Amino acid sequence: MATNLYILLRAGILRRLTLSECSKKVESLSISRAQVRLIHTASPCAAGHAKWQNIKHIKEANDKIKGQKSNFLSGRLQILFAKNSDKDPKTNTELANLIKWARTNNIPNDVIERAIDREVKLRDPKNITVFDGRGLSNAGIIVECFALKPLHTKNLLQGIIKKYGFNLNVPAMDLFEHKGKINMALSETDKTTALTDTKFLDKYVDLAIEAGAEDVKLEEGSYGHNLEFLCSPSDLDKVYKNLEQAGLQLTSSERVYIPKIEVPVSQEYLNELDKLTEKLDTHPDVVDYYFNLVPES
Repeated sequence: MATNLYILLRAGILRRLTLSECSKKVESLSISRAQVRLIHTASPCAAGHAKWQNIKHIKEANDKIKGQKSNFLSGRLQILFAKNSDKDPKTNTELANLIKWARTNNIPNDVIERAIDREVKLRDPKNITVFDGRGLSNAGIIVECFALKPLHTKNLLQGIIKKYGFNLNVPAMDLFEHKGKINMALSETDKTTALTDTKFLDKYVDLAIEAGAEDVKLEEGSYGHNLEFLCSPSDLDKVYKNLEQAGLQLTSSERVYIPKIEVPVSQEYLNELDKLTEKLDTHPDVVDYYFNLVPES
């Protein structure tokens, strides 16, 4: 059979042929029918498509895990720098341990460095330049940047976001509130109680008032429900320390922009917006960004 196969290959029959074409080719080569074996082949297109789908689903799952780990890293950095602003891992043991954890969990070094740089800059609001822009139907965007040349940075950002319907020359700050936000994790027991007991928040309201916070509410985050304390951005560090001294297990603190008006948009537009967020995530001057967009119901 090896000789027969060699003859067929040399004859150039390494392609898909119909049954009648095979018969004619065999006759022209003076090969006996006993030496011929028909091979059925399926189109590779479907198999390739299925393979791509599998790769796509695996990548999406991996990206989700990486995103969760990166979010956890950011949260831990917020708490760490609130206690100790030293960004040198040689002299900051907690930071060194956190970097070691991140590397063990396959978080790339450039992601770790950007996260540390971002949190250090955010500790001092004077380092941040804020750009706001408006789109159709009161859609708004706010971009926080570490900009040595604000006008230059604004022009670069305008070139990016205008493709997605936003304009940094049309103000949108009235669509958002600037707040300090502090998160507290709940135990599994407290999570169950919080969803069933309407008086669960009462004791935390009293603690919030004593600590100088403006509001406290139950929110659903990446790791389930947690308590969210809101305060003036200028009071963030003071309120954080007061809540910590009251014995609360806090998980993060940051200054954020919270939408006053939420604008519903199609899932198709949100998918397109993913391309914008990817560009903002990799922009060297961008520290954070906010939208007031929600999926249509």
